[in-house]
Amino acid sequence: MRPDTARRLSDLTTQFYARSAASFSATRQSPWKGWERLIEVCQIDGRADKRPLHVLDLACGNLRFERFLAERVGTVRAWAYDNCDELVGQAPCPTTYTHLDLAEHPGRVSAPPCDLCVSFGFMHHLPTHAQRAALLSTLVEHARPGGWVAVSFWQFAHDARLLAKARPIEDGEPGDYLLGWQDDAQAQRYCHSFEETQIDELAASVRGHAREEARFSADGRSKDLNRYLVLRRKG
Repeated sequence: MRPDTARRLSDLTTQFYARSAASFSATRQSPWKGWERLIEVCQIDGRADKRPLHVLDLACGNLRFERFLAERVGTVRAWAYDNCDELVGQAPCPTTYTHLDLAEHPGRVSAPPCDLCVSFGFMHHLPTHAQRAALLSTLVEHARPGGWVAVSFWQFAHDARLLAKARPIEDGEPGDYLLGWQDDAQAQRYCHSFEETQIDELAASVRGHAREEARFSADGRSKDLNRYLVLRRKG
């Protein structure tokens, strides 16, 4: 994809969230089902260590993952990044929030080594493989040795109902679409629907620093709209 096209699509997504933050957040209150599986894989559920769980969350949205962790596993200390301040709201745990355009500047993330580094519902907004690989590399870089990294990949093109609402991008790549929002004709965002081979390539891009521990599908009515990749930082 041409750099100017990628920038245009990222700007469109930023404008979408600025315009639709309130209505979008209202529909994003419940935790994802896949998070339950995730804390089992990462051995966070019922952890004996009583120190705060240090979490890095890139594209944190309205901090519902932090709310889930605070309710589910206890004391959490979070470092959170997003470029839509209107979404964030009140933090459910001690949180350092930073405004940052992660599509352009993932290398500007600053946090101590964390037990769990995540990015949910964001990979599909990154128009290029290079941007996705840079984000994943940033997550791995900030995980402590033995720490966990988890990302989700939306596979909405596998759902006929969602695909019918998507409009292919003429100058995009396979899997690139524009999606609307509710009844607002002006609210459009860029979304990419992932295939397994693309996830394979991203996992391979950080293989020197992290090993894959799990990959599973969850969420949505079909229970498979998101594909999760779970990595563990090498010591």
